[in-house]
Amino acid sequence: KIDRLACPLTLLTKGQLDLLESVVATLESQKVPGDFIEAGVWRGGVIVFLRALLGAHGTSDRRVFAADSFAGIPMNSSDRTDPVNSWSDRWVAKLEEVQQNIRRFGILDERIRFVVGFFSDSLKQLSQERFALIRLDSDSYDSVLTSLEYLYPLLSKGGFLVIDDWHLQGCRDAVRDYRTQHGITEDIHARENNAFWIKSQEYGQS
Repeated sequence: KIDRLACPLTLLTKGQLDLLESVVATLESQKVPGDFIEAGVWRGGVIVFLRALLGAHGTSDRRVFAADSFAGIPMNSSDRTDPVNSWSDRWVAKLEEVQQNIRRFGILDERIRFVVGFFSDSLKQLSQERFALIRLDSDSYDSVLTSLEYLYPLLSKGGFLVIDDWHLQGCRDAVRDYRTQHGITEDIHARENNAFWIKSQEYGQS
């Protein structure tokens, strides 16, 4: 087993990073308004990637939000059958560790905003924000559903909702339940064990 300290900053495959790169390019070319947010950042690799992409595109009017408990994945309370509850590894990465990882690349600046705390408490602070890209890497049913409830209305029309944990049953169930509750019918595109759709509703609508 490889020691955790030797692991990379992200477990995304090249194909998954390519997907994000193409999403950002589309958002830039179509001038979809809003910032980027990842809910569930682990060691910060995607935050590094997104911030670097803003630099590559010469974009100065977007920020990257890094939302995480920085204390690991909480246990589900509403879906006790979610297999994530049985994980011994809760994927803990402290805020200071994530900040240091980003600092190593020379891009830890005011355009990266950290949203610290469990999503049921922290994401409500973002009610006045607007996003062009929401990436969910929240793993469990509760965390994915809570992320959608607070963040999806803040996604611009034409914005992308990207889901990392499409291979996890609890994640898929949360997405299905949210879409059913709000009558969301946009096609879900699965790629590289991730999934995404493009929002057709206006900002402020679920």
